[in-house]
Amino acid sequence: MRWSHVDLPRGILSVFASKTQTIREIPINSEARKVLEAWKLNKKNENVFYNPQTGKPFVDLKAGFALACEKAGISDVTWHTLRHTFASRLVNSGVDIVTVKELLGHSSISVTMRYAHTNIENKRAAVEKLDGFGDNLVTVGPKLHNSRAALSLSRSASYNISRA
Repeated sequence: MRWSHVDLPRGILSVFASKTQTIREIPINSEARKVLEAWKLNKKNENVFYNPQTGKPFVDLKAGFALACEKAGISDVTWHTLRHTFASRLVNSGVDIVTVKELLGHSSISVTMRYAHTNIENKRAAVEKLDGFGDNLVTVGPKLHNSRAALSLSRSASYNISRA
């Protein structure tokens, strides 16, 4: 990533997606923005991330990431793990799946669904939202046939439900 891809005043990163050959704008949160602002004060060249000994951009990101995980005492984590974590944390924070899809750059929600995992507490909170609906929650009626009597009954039921 180059500094020309970072718009700090707007809080946006312009990311090139090699699969689709498009540029996506990704918003950054305030913490990431603070870090980038601090780094920019000490920038040595146009690369945001670079080897401090050579000044050149990193080439082997897997090795650098593995070293960072080792120094942090973290195991069994890959770049892909971070994408799953990002998606899951967004969904568990109440972000809608379409926004998660767009942030991850997926072409379809079905791909995003492989990344976004909810936890039991979020599922519990979701069903608790239905608490208090009582009898108005379920509408059960006789199977209606295509007839004038059925249409009349259907209209009457709808009217009674809306008045309840």
